[in-house]
Order: sequence, then structure tokens, then C-alpha cells
Amino acid sequence: MREMGEEYHGREQTWLKHRVLEEYLAAWSHKLGSIPGPAVHLWYVDVFAGPWESQHEARADTSIAIGLRALNEAAQTWAKKGHKIQLHAAFVEKNPRSFPGLDSFARAAAGAVTVHTFEGAFGDHVDAIDRLVGADPAFIFVDPTGWDGAALRFIGKLGRRDRRDVMINVMYDHINRFKDDQRDFLRRQMRDFFGLDDADLPAGMSEDELMTFYRQRLREESRVPWVADLAVPVPTKERTKFRLVVAGRHPKVVDLFRTVEAKVIGKEAAQVRVDARARADESKSGQLPLLSPPAPPEDTSYRDRRQSDLDLVRQRTLAAIADGRQPHFRDVWPPILCEAHLTLHDLKVAVLELERAGTLRVIGRGPRERTIHDEHRLASPTD
Repeated sequence: MREMGEEYHGREQTWLKHRVLEEYLAAWSHKLGSIPGPAVHLWYVDVFAGPWESQHEARADTSIAIGLRALNEAAQTWAKKGHKIQLHAAFVEKNPRSFPGLDSFARAAAGAVTVHTFEGAFGDHVDAIDRLVGADPAFIFVDPTGWDGAALRFIGKLGRRDRRDVMINVMYDHINRFKDDQRDFLRRQMRDFFGLDDADLPAGMSEDELMTFYRQRLREESRVPWVADLAVPVPTKERTKFRLVVAGRHPKVVDLFRTVEAKVIGKEAAQVRVDARARADESKSGQLPLLSPPAPPEDTSYRDRRQSDLDLVRQRTLAAIADGRQPHFRDVWPPILCEAHLTLHDLKVAVLELERAGTLRVIGRGPRERTIHDEHRLASPTD
């Protein structure tokens, strides 16, 4: 686990958010940078680059620094193997007083990245950014401080093209307090955020219902088939702070997202929680703890979600093979992982357990194959 700096003390949920961003973006840029042949152009687009909440003197705890670092590291890795990568980044800052700081920092930290900065609201620059990126692969990060300005129609337009992955921070803790508020300006903002026309957000939705609704609206607005989310907890409490949503046109987007979730939210969050609670206890008592308790191997909230979703695997898999259907595994796993907080490996293990129990058959798997591959088919044991 990467060591968390003191600048994240008291804002550990931001550390976890940044770790998800860091791990996903590193894997994304290394994967796309591996393409041989003519120069590959990679883009990192951060449409809410401020306001500045950095507590680190070198701004290392910002999404700007994380994005620039990931692109540069990928380029260095593949340049040694003869691959040519052209790096680009676009940053949007609404606050005119913060913009000069964003512009100067981004250019100073750019390395081999060509930096483009935009002053003004995100929505005012959507068309310009879309034209600038063009058909190049792009990772688009949307991290508003609330919901105002992050209208789904803007996100949808940027996410519609091929080879664009979108990650959105839904400030769930903030939205949950106001989602049923009937004041007109809040209702208008909520309609924009969820991509609604004249209808209002359905009242009384639970956390999972709200996020299912948002994923559905994002899928429709951006016309992407694969959308998933994960929960970033408040480390000192049993409640959600953020829900990070990812969307893309290739199912591997969801596979990577769930792998990162297991690493950061499943494992690293367990230690983050223990340390954060120890610091909170120390702050209250004024005394250092004699010995910090060991962190569990898996965060309890993630573990509970994962165990619950194993039941979902059974339901969805059996539904896929109903009525004599024999789908390829490649057609079964992506929609399940959009819903379930499991890795693809977890899902494969669960399906093999169903096979051992005589609940289904895996067609085409050889006697020496220990796992399931995309080309294998699933079928009822009686078909």
C-alpha cells in the first residue's frame, strides 16, 4: 500500500478517491500506450480542476498532479521499448482568482505533457474540448465540489466517442442531504445533474437506488453500454462519502474498475479506517494509543457488499441461461460487474462453483483449463 501523507489527515476519503484515480489512470495509460506503430496520443481531461484544497506544498495531493504523473510514467515506460506516445492534458477552472494558479502549476508540472487550460465553467468549454481531443483516447475526470455545473448533458457529450473513459465523483454525502429538497433552484440543479427535463428526481430513494438511477441516466445520455460505481466511505463512520462512477464503451473498463476497487476500497481502506480512527481517538483523549489495532485483511463495508453480490451472480447467471440460451461468457460477465462489487476473478470462481454444484454447464472448457474464458459458453445442465 502506498503510504498516505499527513496532508490527507482528516480527509482520508480524498486519499481513497485519489488512489482509485491513480490506479485506474496508471493502468489505462499503460495499456493504451502499449499500442505499437504510429505515435499514440493520450489525453487526460480534468473539468473541475479546482478550487484548490491542496495541503501539500508541491500540490501532489491534487488530481492535476496525479493525472500528469500517470501520463508521464506511462510514456517513460513505453519509450524504452520504442513506442511513441504524445501526451496531452486539458484543465478547466471556473474561479477567475484560482485560474492563474492552476495554469502556472499545470505548466510547471507538465513534464512531457502538452497542457491546455480553460478559464470558465465546464459547460462553456465542452465543445472546444471535444474538438481538441478528437478521436484520440482520453480519460475524462469529473470531480465537482457538489452537483452544480456537472450537468449530465455535458458529461454525456464528452463521453460519447470511442476510446474515452469517464470517471465521475458523485458527492453522495452532499447530494443525499438535498435530493428531496423542494426549493426551486435545487430542483433545477438536480435535474441538470441527473439529466432530467421537466421531471424531478424520484423521492425517497435509497443510496443504491439513487446510484442505479444515475448510472442508467449516464448510460442513456452518453450512449455508453458499460457503467459501474463504487462507494468511498467516511473512514471514521459507517457511511458513504463519495460514489465514483466509471463509464466506457469497452467491457474492460468495468473489469479494470472492479480490480482497482478491490485493491483500494477492499484492502487499502481497511488500514486507512484503522489509522483514521486512531487519530480521532488521540485527538479526543489527547493521548497516543499504546498500540494500534491490526487492520482486517478486507474492509468490512466492502466485504459485506461483496458477499451480498455473490448472490446476485447466481441470479444473473441463471437468468442468462434460461429458456435454453447458451451465451458466451463474454456476454455474461460485463453486465453483472456493472452491478456487483466483485472482480472478474471473483465472478469466474462463483460460476465454477455453480458448475461443480450441477447448476450449470461450461461448454468448451478443456480438462486442463482451470478457469473460464470469454469464448466458453454457459448452459443449463439439462441442455
